[in-house]
Amino acid sequence: MVADPIAELRSPAGALISMFIERPAPGGFAALVSDLGRAVRTAAELRSRDVVKSVDTDVQRIRSMADRLEAEAIPAYAVFASDLDDIFTVKPLTHPVTSTAVLGARPYMRPLRAVPRPTRAGVIVADRTMARVFVAFDGSIEELDDVLRASIGKPNYGGFSGYDEHTVRGRAQETALRLWKEAGQRLLERHLDASLDFVSIGGHEEMIDDIRSALHPYLLDLPQMSFVANPGTVTPAFLRSQLASQRQALREESELALADEVLAAAAREDHGVLGVNAVVDAANSQAISDLVVAGGFSRSGAMCRDCGWLDRKAGECPVCTGQMLVVDDVVSALMDSTVANGGRVHQISVGSQLDRDGIGALTRF
Repeated sequence: MVADPIAELRSPAGALISMFIERPAPGGFAALVSDLGRAVRTAAELRSRDVVKSVDTDVQRIRSMADRLEAEAIPAYAVFASDLDDIFTVKPLTHPVTSTAVLGARPYMRPLRAVPRPTRAGVIVADRTMARVFVAFDGSIEELDDVLRASIGKPNYGGFSGYDEHTVRGRAQETALRLWKEAGQRLLERHLDASLDFVSIGGHEEMIDDIRSALHPYLLDLPQMSFVANPGTVTPAFLRSQLASQRQALREESELALADEVLAAAAREDHGVLGVNAVVDAANSQAISDLVVAGGFSRSGAMCRDCGWLDRKAGECPVCTGQMLVVDDVVSALMDSTVANGGRVHQISVGSQLDRDGIGALTRF
C-alpha cells in the first residue's frame, strides 16, 4: 500500500493546522481564511507560546495566498501547515468540502476521507446509423476515436408480398447490430485497460435495450444506466448532467446496500459491529475492512500521541503508557486508522437504519 505523505505529517507540540477552504463568493476568500484562522488561533491559546507563534505565522502565510488561490478555478483547497515543524502543503481539491480549520498533532483528514470515490463511466450514444463512445471520469469527458457510421441503404419498398420491405428491414437491423457491437468492442477495450464502474446507454428510448444487447458480457456485468439522446447532437455538457444524476442514484443504492450489510452482520454477530465503542475496539485490533459512517456523525474521544491507540476518554495509553490526547472528532481518527491498516472508509449521505448508531464496520475477524 502506497503511503500518504499528508497522513504521515506530525507536530509533536500540536501546532499542525489542517484548513479546508471551499471556494466562497468572489472576493470572499481572504475573509474566509481570516475566519478560519481565528478558530485555530483560539485553540493555540491553550498551548505553548511556540505553538501560538507558529499558528500566527501560518495563518498570515495562508491569508497572503488568498488572491492567488481565488484566481484559480479550483472548487476547494486543503492546507496543512506548521511553521514550528517546517510543514506547509497546499492541496487543490476536485470536490467541494465544508470549510473548517483544526489544530492538532496530526492532520485532520476527514474531509478528504469523506469525498466520494471518483467513478469511471462508459457511455455509448447511438441510433441505427451512428454511434459515439465516451469515457467519463471525475468531470472529464473523452470521446473514443471518430464517430462510427453505418449505411442501411434506401428503403425501396413495394416488392412482391412485402418481401423487399422485409429484406431491407432485416439488413438494416443487421447493419445496426454490427454498428452497436463495434461501439461495444471499443468500450470493452477501454474497460480492459482501465476498469469502468458502470455503463450508460443513450439513444432513442425504443432502441436502448437493443443497443445494450450488443454489449460484451464483461460490460453487461457492470451496473447499467440509460438516457434518451440523439448521437448527432449530444454534447459533453449534456453528458455531464446525465451522468451526474446517474452516479448519484448508483451511489445512493450502493450506500443503502452497504448500510444494510453492516446492520445484518452486526445482528448476526458475524464480522460486523455497531456503535462508537465497538468500532474503536475493532480499529485498535486492526480488524476493520470497511468503516461506514452515517453522514456527519461525530463523537469526541482520545488518541495516544505516540502509538495512535484510540479510546473514548483520555488517560494513560494501555499499550505504550504514552499520553492520550483529547480529540474532538474520534470518527476522523477511526477513518485514519482504518485506511492505515488497509481498510476502506465510506461516509454515506443517504438516510438509513445506520443513522441510529451513527457508525458501524465490517470486520476481517
